[in-house]
Amino acid sequence: MNQDEIKEQNALWVKLQDLEWNMYKESPVGVFSVDGLVGAEVTGATIQKILIEGSTCLDIGCGALPLPSYMKAAPKIDFYGIDPYYGDEKRKFDFRQSFAEGLPFEDQCFDGVLFATSLDHCIKPCKAIQEAYRVLKPNGYLFVWATIRDADAKYKNWYNSPKPYQYDSYHMWVFTQNSIQYVLKDFSPIQLRMLSKYANGYEALIICQKPN
Repeated sequence: MNQDEIKEQNALWVKLQDLEWNMYKESPVGVFSVDGLVGAEVTGATIQKILIEGSTCLDIGCGALPLPSYMKAAPKIDFYGIDPYYGDEKRKFDFRQSFAEGLPFEDQCFDGVLFATSLDHCIKPCKAIQEAYRVLKPNGYLFVWATIRDADAKYKNWYNSPKPYQYDSYHMWVFTQNSIQYVLKDFSPIQLRMLSKYANGYEALIICQKPN
């Protein structure tokens, strides 16, 4: 990728995230981390069931709420969070302002890593997953809560494109079944939990494990 393409990609990311941030402040239900949302509660309960009490879990793209609902559903887990946006309220967990593509943590320091509807907002999803792999302990668990769309020629090979792609008004990328498998290829698949069904895809919690 040349410098002009990098500038184009970064400008697109800022544009989309500014729109997302305004929506976040005006209608937080749209960010899937407020109380009462089934997907968030299922995600938190699943993390607590799989990880043992006292385990550490890094939430990549944790948002700006003081305590996302999925963390409330997993009170026995020690959560950490990163997000490019610092936010207006103090978070009730260990937080660092950072991008997913360059995590400020040492190798193999977390028992779990979570992307809660955030992987499709990353500048480089493959790089973000590589960073998640790096900070996970051997046999650590990766939880990816994401929307998977039906295959479409327009975006089915996005992960091989060096240029940025805008799926809609808020999302940098979009996943299909093939592309999400490609992004997670270094992990061992464990389980896929269907959270909801759409006309052109579905929302799911994907659970993977880092090989020993």
